[in-house]
Amino acid sequence: MLQHLFVTVLVMLFPLAASAESPLIKDNFPNGRPELRWVSFPYFNRDNLEGARDSKAPDGDNGIGLLKNRNAGGFASLSYAVTRQMDNFYFESMVYCPVTEGGKGPLSGIAFLIDPIGGNFYRLVCDFKTNDPTVNLAYVGNETRNFPVYLKFWDEREVPGGIPKESGWHKMAVKVKDGRATAYWDLKELKGGPFIVDKIQRGFVGVYANFVGGLGEATTKVDSFLLREE
Repeated sequence: MLQHLFVTVLVMLFPLAASAESPLIKDNFPNGRPELRWVSFPYFNRDNLEGARDSKAPDGDNGIGLLKNRNAGGFASLSYAVTRQMDNFYFESMVYCPVTEGGKGPLSGIAFLIDPIGGNFYRLVCDFKTNDPTVNLAYVGNETRNFPVYLKFWDEREVPGGIPKESGWHKMAVKVKDGRATAYWDLKELKGGPFIVDKIQRGFVGVYANFVGGLGEATTKVDSFLLREE
């Protein structure tokens, strides 16, 4: 009884310490209903993330998030969760990574340090076209005319577990600390980092979709979206 009272008093006196490991932001899309407010990146197609029912959702709650690139017929789409902007954080999400034949196809991933005013961001994507499959990290901005400036490619030898042979769900994550980013694939660190990401001081996090090799439709599926301040 006294021990229970002592713990209760500690939680009352130090509520932030007691919840230090709690995520600041999460969206599991239960039964296809987004739990956060999502907004489209103003410099792209204005496609926005939506919820959808899915009996095969990786977290088992019958719902996922979907971001398509349909508004302009095949260009990039970016949608972010409306929160306060952060500079030091850990961000992860389950992402459905499509495997496609040849040199054209969709890519899917997450984006971070999104600045909707300046029009720039960083993104980590799975690009699993069979001609040259990689996981890659890049900066995209107005000054680059929205073309990616690549920071790193990870190929078959560098992706933990190798490049998947079939489409499926994978956990993608990034940790940003003092202008440097460390990337993770299925909870394992991707080698070569941390990478300098100091072009943007702070920003939002979100979901990215694109089609490469020409114009085409792309859909990024996500689940278990989580962000916490570090």
